[in-house]
Amino acid sequence: MSDEEGAHRQQDLYFNELFQLKVACEYMRLYLNDLSRWVTQFAVLRAVASSGAIATWAVVKSYPLVWGGIIAAAQLADALKEVIPFTARQKEAGALSMTLDALLIETLYEWESIYGGRLTDQEITERRRKLMQLRHDAEVKHFPTGLPERRRYLTMAEDEAVSYFDHMFGPRTE
Repeated sequence: MSDEEGAHRQQDLYFNELFQLKVACEYMRLYLNDLSRWVTQFAVLRAVASSGAIATWAVVKSYPLVWGGIIAAAQLADALKEVIPFTARQKEAGALSMTLDALLIETLYEWESIYGGRLTDQEITERRRKLMQLRHDAEVKHFPTGLPERRRYLTMAEDEAVSYFDHMFGPRTE
């Protein structure tokens, strides 16, 4: 490794962490959007089942146990919506997404100092370690059993991150 290559190694390592953070932000946005669709569909299904059962019961006026059971099931589903996995995951994904976005803003700001050569290799290394730790802590806090793996989302998130950084800084040349 030449001196010039070595001089930029810490910058490159930090930028790679910055890139992975952007990928994580995009991944969480995609995952959150998907969960939101499921939660919305479930809410619509609950509302239609409950309202439809009440309306049908009022018109037909027979089989009260059937209609009452459907209404009770819809009410139970409404009461349990906070513990249903989609809703709980949606809350955690939203919180993690906001945390990662805030971390990205701070990291982009810090990148300017790193790219501008205002930090030593040791300072860059320490900031990269801190960035990795903050991201890890946020992910573990919101998804203690690990983030769900969606290959399609990861591919899309990587493409979005490449596009973002190409737009912000121009294509990177090695």
